[in-house]
Amino acid sequence: MSVYPLIWLFLQSFRTDSEILGDPFGVPVRPTLDGYASAFATTPLPQYFLNSLLVTMAVVIVSVVVCAGAGYAFSVLTFPGSKAVFFAFIGVLVIPAPVLLLPVFLISRDLGILNSYIGLIGPFSAGVLPLGVFLMKTHFDALPSSFIEAAEIDRASPWQTFRLVMLPLIRPAAATVAVLAFMSAWNEYIYTLVAVRSQSLFTLPVGIADLAAKQFLYGYAPVFAAMVLTSIPVFVAFVIAQRSFITSMSFGGGVKG
Repeated sequence: MSVYPLIWLFLQSFRTDSEILGDPFGVPVRPTLDGYASAFATTPLPQYFLNSLLVTMAVVIVSVVVCAGAGYAFSVLTFPGSKAVFFAFIGVLVIPAPVLLLPVFLISRDLGILNSYIGLIGPFSAGVLPLGVFLMKTHFDALPSSFIEAAEIDRASPWQTFRLVMLPLIRPAAATVAVLAFMSAWNEYIYTLVAVRSQSLFTLPVGIADLAAKQFLYGYAPVFAAMVLTSIPVFVAFVIAQRSFITSMSFGGGVKG
């Protein structure tokens, strides 16, 4: 049942508007690529795709690096107020995202980063931090302290211990954070709609929404085609990281001893 909407979307992208309006739940009688051709002809999909790719890849890199470092610090290092700061991170998870929309917008406006790539990358990355830090800390906690002790005996610095010893052991968690960051940034719509004014900076969700608003001019088929093209990278990313994602989400994911 959960797969049916995706199958339905895929089938509709190969139909004409007359077929879609005549029978919305039918299958293509004469499959055609006119919807895809119209989507590329009526809207700058390559530019939207490039914008989404640049923003998403930056968010993935920033999220994995920051979450790994913060998770390791909360798990292994001791510093004043560490528990309070960690619980503050976790507390953000219970705040509905729409509540944060206005504060984030005002902060971005005051920093002068609205209508720019950095104005999207920063807020998107911050949105991944609470869950990402929690996952990383959980996996670092599951690793035996003997790894750190052995590294100290070999005279490894804290940075070397983190980068060369501990980080490779939590690859499933890193893959999970990467997938979550990818899906979050790739599919984000509301904040992009608020923070971006130039069409040249539109990401795919906003660009497709703009195309859908003009469906009375271009029809339904181009909208379905554009939505299919948008969903493919998410599907591919999840399939590639599926094993690591499942391993990470089952508690632990690290070596215990």
